[in-house]
Amino acid sequence: MDLHASQIQGFFDIPVDNFYAEPAVLKWIRENISEWRNCTVVSPDAGGAKRVTSIADRLNVDFALIHKERKKANEVDRMVLVGNVKDRVAILVDDMADTCGTICHAADKLLSARATRVYAILTHGIFSGPAISQQCML
Repeated sequence: MDLHASQIQGFFDIPVDNFYAEPAVLKWIRENISEWRNCTVVSPDAGGAKRVTSIADRLNVDFALIHKERKKANEVDRMVLVGNVKDRVAILVDDMADTCGTICHAADKLLSARATRVYAILTHGIFSGPAISQQCML
């Protein structure tokens, strides 16, 4: 579900279908976030832009993107928010979270841009290393 790279389908010698979490994500947002009509759906990186624009279009809300620059794997150097979350609920959507560094940095960036609240929806929660002990996960 929500393969990290669609090319992965070609690495198997049996038929593989990539299922998308989007229908379940949309249902969850509508049923669990009462302020969803006043939200901005946010991708924590450029790779998820297509995913969040599709979700935002179906909800008829705005979307934003966080451009991140890395020093090395699992270490984000700088994040730049492209879009507006001021006085809005920000819903981060990503395909996976490993150490949760990206998600936590993105949540901090959104709160500093004056989002009223931040939710994170992740298809694959790996939660390795310090992930669970991160303050933003509480």
